Amino acid sequence: MDITRRSDYACRILRAVYNNEGTRISVSEIAEIEDIPYSFARGIQHDLMKSGLVKTVRGKHGGVMLNCDPQKTTLLDVLRALQGPVTIAVCSHDLEYCEKQPECAYNSVWRGADRWLNCYFGSITLKDLFALGAQHPAVRAALEGAEGCDPSSAPGDLGFFGNCKQG
Repeated sequence: MDITRRSDYACRILRAVYNNEGTRISVSEIAEIEDIPYSFARGIQHDLMKSGLVKTVRGKHGGVMLNCDPQKTTLLDVLRALQGPVTIAVCSHDLEYCEKQPECAYNSVWRGADRWLNCYFGSITLKDLFALGAQHPAVRAALEGAEGCDPSSAPGDLGFFGNCKQG
């Protein structure tokens, strides 16, 4: 799983729009605040608009506003809108990709990791992320789990991820 620069910039654009508290903000202001090249920000703004995450108003007093509910929109929603499926390997979500997929032990590992990533990103709403940052409970739990990761720990001891609903 690679968070592209485009997705990183999109998250930063959403943060700037959110922090503008419901009023329009120009793409040039966002680009300056978030240190994003203006032409790149314009293209990303268009992608965010097409996905329904923001709306734009043209003209002298135009700009960008949120068009989603930050209490319900998750980081997973944003990543999917910009990058497509959140996955660490193509074979874990494209059954046609590899003919060995049905009997491949690695494929099961990749699909399990995909479920964890999707659960993690899906547990973080934009509002909570922007308000809590690194203090978000899911982020803290993931970091604490990573720091205390013990490869010899008992199977099934998944910490935060054990609470994720797999579906």
